Amino acid sequence: MAIQTDKPIECVGCNTFDVNSLMDNSECSFPLEQFYATSQDAEGALEYYTAKAREIESEPCVIESAIEKVEGGYVLKAVFAFCCQAELLIFQMKIA
Repeated sequence: MAIQTDKPIECVGCNTFDVNSLMDNSECSFPLEQFYATSQDAEGALEYYTAKAREIESEPCVIESAIEKVEGGYVLKAVFAFCCQAELLIFQMKIA
């Protein structure tokens, strides 16, 4: 039987805490907007981020992206929508 509380369960002695208090799956998407000098650089970056997302996903990560020409270069805009917040967190650590 699991104990359900409004406060996180912590154990200072063993340095643990209740993960549900941190990850409630309310944030599962990662918006990205970056500037690149060339279209090829932007496309390469999208391929890189897509590959990282595919390494992590347990269910298909929904990726919406666009590369827009702007003054002086190109802007990559993308949103990576994972099935859970844990995968989002792993993705953020892998690309950091």
